[in-house]
Amino acid sequence: MTPTPVQALEAVGRARNAELAVRISNKARATLAHERTALAALAAADAGASHRAIGAKLGISHVAVGALVTKARALLPPVEGRVGRSPLHIAMRYAAGEIDRDTLVEALATWPCASVGAFTEALPDDGATLPVPGTCDEVYNALVYGYVDQDVYDAILRRRAQQQ
Repeated sequence: MTPTPVQALEAVGRARNAELAVRISNKARATLAHERTALAALAAADAGASHRAIGAKLGISHVAVGALVTKARALLPPVEGRVGRSPLHIAMRYAAGEIDRDTLVEALATWPCASVGAFTEALPDDGATLPVPGTCDEVYNALVYGYVDQDVYDAILRRRAQQQ
């Protein structure tokens, strides 16, 4: 039986949504894997391994190892008792399939946020400040990047509201 044009277009929409979900998940996995490689390179360097030796293991130049170590030093430190270094990091772990929805909602709803101002939906040239890494602005960024969907974002906001 041949589908109607409406049915065919609905199938196209579902296929596109599935493709986007895979791309977002893959981006999260790749970012997390790169961070873990950078942290491993940092640990090796701190343990006394030369950048050349680290580079040989990673298949990159010693100069690239230096950049990787610098990137690792710039990462936020782990937060004790948390499933991630920051709200965005936790959302990436969720998108990558490393943690489940309940863990994500609990982690982000209970994240200790410093108030840095209200979310703005304005253009950057209006004087609005950029989000501060590790703050709850990153929860909104996770929605924008597609790491969480609107239902999850709303669940996080509801859970935060219940705590206040």
